[in-house]
Amino acid sequence: MSISTKPWWWKPLWVTTILLTIAVGVASYFLFHVPIGRVAGGLAMTLVMIGVSYYIRVKPSRKVNRGLYILLGFSPIGFCLWLLYAFSGIGLFLTTLGPWGSLASMLLFPIPFIIGVFIGDWIGKRRNYRLPLSLGEEIMRAREDQRR
Repeated sequence: MSISTKPWWWKPLWVTTILLTIAVGVASYFLFHVPIGRVAGGLAMTLVMIGVSYYIRVKPSRKVNRGLYILLGFSPIGFCLWLLYAFSGIGLFLTTLGPWGSLASMLLFPIPFIIGVFIGDWIGKRRNYRLPLSLGEEIMRAREDQRR
């Protein structure tokens, strides 16, 4: 398979994904009586995310991949670190120290997420910003070779 061709299932995958998304939106409106505004908003957000995922697979770049690794660090890793902070009791202890302790607790709130961002970027550097299960590295190398 050359770099420019896609597998036979590529187009049916994306068409089916979009049609199923619309079908679920219509079904949720008629079967579950979800308000039309929520259905439209959910469909719009879902279709935007489908477009983003298509872009990530079709036009890979180091900047986009780095952004994804940073997002990976912020959301799941940062959230897990925040859970450790929340359940460790440090924030509760700080709030017992009065107003300055409450201020310190509020200022410490984003720290686990910031640490998560650095961890995500570090993981990305170790992987050379290659996404898992992605042919992006081969496509990027082929584009660099074409430019030369």
